Formats: sequence, C-alpha cells, structure tokens
Amino acid sequence: MLLDVLKMPQNLNLVFSTLVLLLGLGVYWYHPDIFHEHGYIERSFEFWVLKWVAFVATWGLVTASTDLRFALAATDLNSIFGVGMVVALWRGDDYDERHTLVNMVFLFGLLFAWNFSMQVLLGPGKAWIYPSMTLSLIVISAMAIAVVARYGTPGIAFAVVSVAYLLLQLPTYQILFIKRLGPDPELVKWLAFAKILYATVFFGVFSSPLKHSRPIQLPAIPLPPTQKMRGIFTYLGGAIAGGILTEITLWIGKHVWQLIAHSPAGS
Repeated sequence: MLLDVLKMPQNLNLVFSTLVLLLGLGVYWYHPDIFHEHGYIERSFEFWVLKWVAFVATWGLVTASTDLRFALAATDLNSIFGVGMVVALWRGDDYDERHTLVNMVFLFGLLFAWNFSMQVLLGPGKAWIYPSMTLSLIVISAMAIAVVARYGTPGIAFAVVSVAYLLLQLPTYQILFIKRLGPDPELVKWLAFAKILYATVFFGVFSSPLKHSRPIQLPAIPLPPTQKMRGIFTYLGGAIAGGILTEITLWIGKHVWQLIAHSPAGS
C-alpha cells in the first residue's frame, strides 16, 4: 500500500521533504556550537528549516488537490525564506534581522497579491507563474553563491547540486501549475530524489569550518552616484538578468529532460 502511494510523484516529494525537515529540526534542536559563536549562522539555518516547512506545505497542498494558488503561495514562501537565508549568510556578523524580516514580508505580500489577482486576469498560464519562477532561480543561485563565499571549497559541491536542482525545478513549475501533473510526471519524481541530494550536500557543507564572518563583498560595478538611483538600477538589473536566466535555465532543463526521457535507459 505504501509503495503504491509513493508511486505518485507528489507524494514522493511530500515524504522526502518531510524527512529533510525532520533532520533539519533535529540539527536545530541539537544546537551546534557554531550557533552560539555566530548568531547569523543560526538565523540562516532557521531560514533553511523554514524552507523545508514550506516544501512540505507546498506538496501537501498539491497532494490534497487544493486551489493551486495556495500551493504557489507556499512555493513563494519557500523562496522568501531563501531570501532571508541569503541575507543572513551575506551580511555575516552584521546581519540585521528586523530590516530583513520587514523586506521579506513586503516581497511576499507583492507575490501573494500577484498570484491571486493575475491568475484570474491572465489565466493559469506562464505569465501567472513567471515572477515565482524568476524569484526561485535568483534565490537558489544566490544561496549557492553565498554558501561558496562563506564556506569556500566545500561550498562548490552545493553550487553544482543547486544548478542541477534548478534544471529540474523550473520545468516542474509548468507541470504543476499549468499542466496539472498531466505529462512528464517522472520529472517531478526525479525532483523528489534531487531534494534528498540537495539537502544532503547542504548539511555536509554546513558542518564545514567558515572562511570568515565578515560581510561578503562583491566586485564594485559602476552605477549612478546617488543611493536612490543605485537601488533602482540594482533592482532593474536583477529583474532583467533573472528573467533571462529563467528562460535559459528552463530551456536547458526541458531539453535535458527530453534527452533522458527518450534515451534507451529512460524508456
């Protein structure tokens, strides 16, 4: 009976997400020494665990055949927790929790309003889920960069797995929210196993020593002189780059999956 249930890809994602969540809660309750030494590591790990709470909520809603707008909102909440994790890792010992949480609430509110209004106005098409897909790509990529910058060489494995995970995740958005698990359910099943690999590598990197705890610095990019204009150009540049990367990643993911599905081993 259990094996029959696990044959459904949404159930498999739900079970695996729950297992990772329980492992994360176990580590959090154990409270490693690094949490006492660096508060930002504890905060970033809290956001990591909350991401898996959102994973469980997402797949629970999909499995229960609930209104998909709520499932997409849970997916967006996952990305919002990822934003918190990135900021905590990025700022290091200078992490400002209050400012970060306020911005996370505003961003989630914007996405929530878009999901529930545009699904009615635009219909359940690609334009409806595009902001969610783009944010997910930006956040997962930023998480990989932050982990590499904070942990060094051990973080490279997490970055590589993050790229592979994105190639499976972005096409899954369309399968779940537009095609409603019609074609290619095997891709959603592969995503479940990718979650286990993704989480396993993260826990391995998390136990590695930190390079430093100073704020991460990126190379300076020439921008307009005023602070306000810098912010505008940063957000515009991030949105445009994210949109382009979303399309490229989606295209690669679809073609890689087609090659796997039509290979002798896949058939």
